[in-house]
Amino acid sequence: MELKEYLQIIRRKAKLFSATAAIILVASFGYLFFRPVSYVTSLTLNITRSGVSDTKDYRYDDFYRLQADEKFSETVVQWLKSPRVEEDIYREAGIDTKDYSLKQLAKSISADKLSSQLVAVSFSATDEKNAQKIATAISKIISQNTQSLNRDQNESTWFEVLASAPVVRPNELSPLVALAIFLGAIFVAFWGVMIKHYLE
Repeated sequence: MELKEYLQIIRRKAKLFSATAAIILVASFGYLFFRPVSYVTSLTLNITRSGVSDTKDYRYDDFYRLQADEKFSETVVQWLKSPRVEEDIYREAGIDTKDYSLKQLAKSISADKLSSQLVAVSFSATDEKNAQKIATAISKIISQNTQSLNRDQNESTWFEVLASAPVVRPNELSPLVALAIFLGAIFVAFWGVMIKHYLE
């Protein structure tokens, strides 16, 4: 079929096309409008050292030090992807996670290594107060895990994690999401008309 034939079919069934698209748009935007407000939070974890090595081989300084920092940053990222660590964080923040599945726990906090000494963390919370509590809990739990590693080392220059102040913003509808919903409604309405035409 040529494009003009598709357009003719849509024109003949304009009411069905419009009704389908309108229902999808109203339902989608209605859900987004009436859903509970959430807050997106971002903070940065800085990987640093508790001292400076003065040994001649520079095991943790210069190139080798950066290598060690990068490996430890990867460890921090994996901690924050672990359901065990995330449950500890939420418990520390006073948030009940008994209704969370392991998959939900694993995805509730996002962590990405930005550089050898910088880890970006983001998550959503129901309100600003909970966002602050979770950010504080993240800093505390990661510091505790780091200290646990430090106790097993004989070095005086082991790792330390410092958290920046969190940035909290309302989770608003982005223009890209709105555009995706609109295009999705047009797509579904188009194929709804085509299927109706085919059945007839």
